[in-house]
Amino acid sequence: MQGFVALNPDELGRDPATGMDLAVALGVGHLEIRTAYGSNALVLDDDQLRTVRRLADERGLVVAALAAPLWKWCRPEASPGRVDSFGFPTQVPDQDRRRWVDRAIDVADILGTGRIRIFSHLRVGSALTETFPDDPLLPYALERAKAAGVRLLLENEPVCTIAEPAALLDVLRAHPDLGLWLDLGNLHEVGHGTVGAVDALAPHAEYVHVKDYRLGADGARHFTAAGTGSVPYGELLAVLHRVRPALPYALETHVRDDPAEAITQGAAFLRRTVPGGLA
Repeated sequence: MQGFVALNPDELGRDPATGMDLAVALGVGHLEIRTAYGSNALVLDDDQLRTVRRLADERGLVVAALAAPLWKWCRPEASPGRVDSFGFPTQVPDQDRRRWVDRAIDVADILGTGRIRIFSHLRVGSALTETFPDDPLLPYALERAKAAGVRLLLENEPVCTIAEPAALLDVLRAHPDLGLWLDLGNLHEVGHGTVGAVDALAPHAEYVHVKDYRLGADGARHFTAAGTGSVPYGELLAVLHRVRPALPYALETHVRDDPAEAITQGAAFLRRTVPGGLA
C-alpha cells in the first residue's frame, strides 16, 4: 500500500474550486476540508457542503478528512486569548457541545470522509482549563463516530492541553477508538520533533499534517514550504514510514504570500522524501 498527499483548498482562498484545480494540476487526488466560502465547514449549510462535494466529485477528488474544530474550545467564562479557530467560536457552552459533535459527523457524511479531527480543550489558566481524557463528551463522541463508521483523530495542538508525546500516548491508550492526527510541525514546536517521539507515536498515527517554518530573530515562526524550514522532515518521515507505510500526508503550509507555490513545492518534497513515494 502507498500513502498519498492531500491539500486544503482554503489555503488558496474562499472559493474551494481554486484549491481543487491546483490539486488536479499537481496530481493530488485528496482534499482536507476545513473552511469554504469564508466559513468553517461545521457552520456551512447542507447545500453549501453538497456543492463542495460536487466540485470535488467533478474533478475526481476525494475528501480525505474533515479538519473540524471540535474541542478547540473553552467555557464562556474563560478567556482563550488569540486562537486560530478558522471561523468557529472558541468559547462554547457545555450544553452546545454535543450538538457540534453530531454536526461534525453529519458534515463528514455529506463530504464522504471517514476522518474527523478533534482537539483537547484550550489551555486558559489552571483554574479554568478543562481536562480532556475524562471529559464525558469524549465517550459519547467516540460511540457516535463508531456507529457512523468514522474515526475521530486527535491533533497535537500547542495551544491545547495535550500536545506532547507522553500525554498523547496516555489518552490514545486509554481510548482505543481514538486515533492520532499527527502534526509534525506542532511536535517540533513543543520540543519533541525527534525520531524517538515519532517512533513512539507512529503506531497510533492515522493522518499527518505537514508544515514547516523558520524562527525569526524575534522568535516568531515564519512559515515556508515543507522541506525548507527547521522541522527535520528527512529523519521524521523516514521513521514514520517505517512504522506506518501508508498514511495520508496533508499539506498545511500556512504560507500567505504564495500559497500555491508553497503547496507545489511541498507536494514535490513529500513525494521524493517519503520512502517509496506518495500518490
